[in-house]
Amino acid sequence: GTQAMVARRFGAGDKLLAGTVLTNSLIVAFFSSIVATAVGWFGVPFFFKFLTHNESVIALGVPYARLRILGVLAMVMTTSFKGFFDGIGMTRVHMYAALVMNGFNIVLNYVFIFGAGPIEPYFVTGAAIASLISTYIGLLMMAIWSFRKKYNKPHRYYRVQNISPRIMWEISKLSAPSGAAQLFVMSGVLLFLKIVGMLDERSVTDIIATTELYKTGPAFLSQQNLFLEIPNLTGLAFAQEHVHAITWSKPPVYTAAAKLIIDLLTIGFVTCIAFGTATATLVSQSMGEKNFDLAETYGWDSVKLGAYFFGAIGIVVILFPGFFLDLLSDDATVIEAAIPGLRIMASLEIWIAMALILTQALFGAGATKFVMWVELLLHGFCLAPLAWLFGIYFDFGFNGVWL
Repeated sequence: GTQAMVARRFGAGDKLLAGTVLTNSLIVAFFSSIVATAVGWFGVPFFFKFLTHNESVIALGVPYARLRILGVLAMVMTTSFKGFFDGIGMTRVHMYAALVMNGFNIVLNYVFIFGAGPIEPYFVTGAAIASLISTYIGLLMMAIWSFRKKYNKPHRYYRVQNISPRIMWEISKLSAPSGAAQLFVMSGVLLFLKIVGMLDERSVTDIIATTELYKTGPAFLSQQNLFLEIPNLTGLAFAQEHVHAITWSKPPVYTAAAKLIIDLLTIGFVTCIAFGTATATLVSQSMGEKNFDLAETYGWDSVKLGAYFFGAIGIVVILFPGFFLDLLSDDATVIEAAIPGLRIMASLEIWIAMALILTQALFGAGATKFVMWVELLLHGFCLAPLAWLFGIYFDFGFNGVWL
């Protein structure tokens, strides 16, 4: 919302009004983030229990997610700054902040995950601590950049008189459909992961159902007696349920493979969105200049560039999926499970790129409601229902959810 409004006013030559948009965007970002943080902090345990029954995943995931939720304020305010700088065509500002932020993140991840000096290892929680600190470093970078005279003097966004409930409402009204669209996307992804988690649970119950150990007879008795003879286990009530406990602690291979595929796809998605962000700025600025033909040309030319570039990347991934998966995981079982799904998604890379770039271009044009309804249709009525239909109902398994 911020980017579209800033770019439109900047394109029309009104720098002061473009700066006023940032002032009010930061206020909206601050207060909405406080609410979102509170909701997220208390909602995280519920969502994890909805997504998986694996107690190990819940025990590791909830503290991680709660710490990351504390970074929402920094992420959203950074997005406001990014929207302003992208809107005036200075996309490199966020690039510099991202480079510094991620540089710190890499170093801090090592320190907090594995421990260093007086800092003890925090493992998964350490990754969250590192990301949380890095997120606020990114916000600090953007804030410092905003005080440069080159930007502050002509736009004058740090003025009390800039505060305007009307502009806050306009930002919120324009952003709400975009936010709803993202909510539909992430809800669809969560439901997708829930279905993948069901496949992991099914694999466990299949093992339990088919193992000879749970059938009455000599096999069960001999295994039971063997455990009772072990000194440390003698008399413990859970001895008879050892196979159940061991089997349910089985790592969620399909969930890990899905996360691996999504992580790799996200690299492509973020780059597509970068194409789209540049396009949104050019479209908005051209519309601010009342040059609508040029705005349309920018949109379609960006789609062409994205189709060529990401189509070529998709071909490379199809040919060498193991190479890319191996960059993020050393688990051979997870990599083997992920290869078919990654190939399916790579074959669609060209269409995904075109869709993401057009989405951002439409955001820049202010057509946020249209995008919202498309995302609702796509994720609410296609992604999750079809993943369940192919993966669970028709029993096509892990490849079925990607189909």
